[in-house]
Amino acid sequence: MNVTIESLKGKTELFFDLEQLLVVGFAGKDIEKTMEHIRELEEEGIKCPKSVPVLYQCSKEILTTSKVIEVIGQKTSGEVEYLILVHDNKYYIGVGSDHTDRELEAVSIHKSKQLCLKPYATTFWPYDEIKEHFDSIKLESSQILNGERISYQHGLTSDLLSLETIIEKLKEEVNVNNSLIYTGTVPLENGFQYGESFECQIVDEKLNRSIGLQYNIQVINEH
Repeated sequence: MNVTIESLKGKTELFFDLEQLLVVGFAGKDIEKTMEHIRELEEEGIKCPKSVPVLYQCSKEILTTSKVIEVIGQKTSGEVEYLILVHDNKYYIGVGSDHTDRELEAVSIHKSKQLCLKPYATTFWPYDEIKEHFDSIKLESSQILNGERISYQHGLTSDLLSLETIIEKLKEEVNVNNSLIYTGTVPLENGFQYGESFECQIVDEKLNRSIGLQYNIQVINEH
């Protein structure tokens, strides 16, 4: 894995062997908001777990930096998530999209997590630089739907479980070193939308910087 660490001192390249991809589901700090997301899924016929959060281990080969991902079916969509990159027991924060097949999600959430490629941005911030104001980091996403841009999600990292809580819970099940962790998403503004392009970003207003990600969705014809 080759990423850029953007710190207050400058940019450096980090190259190492990523050992695993971990996807955390239903990680809302506010139980009411978490249940709101669960209700959104249940309205789509998706059976949700009885206890949260949930760890889904996925193949690291589905990670992608491509500007185009190919999917099967019309009902797939992205979700903005802050990422935790763990290397040499240090934490770095980035942004990614947990792109998911919503029809398969109704059958198996875990299988739906594995089916679609997982786009991510290659820039990461050292967690130590933003730790004190981490709860104010913004999470935003939008889509191009029928040629028009629509706002899709808008929230804060404080809507989700803290990095420390996520790491603590994951360590109960796996060794998190040399892992990339998708940490869960914020609620949708107007339910699921299936656009032709997805864009998301994390915004650090205190340090006046952001990390963005954009990709197009190409549907493979079914026969």
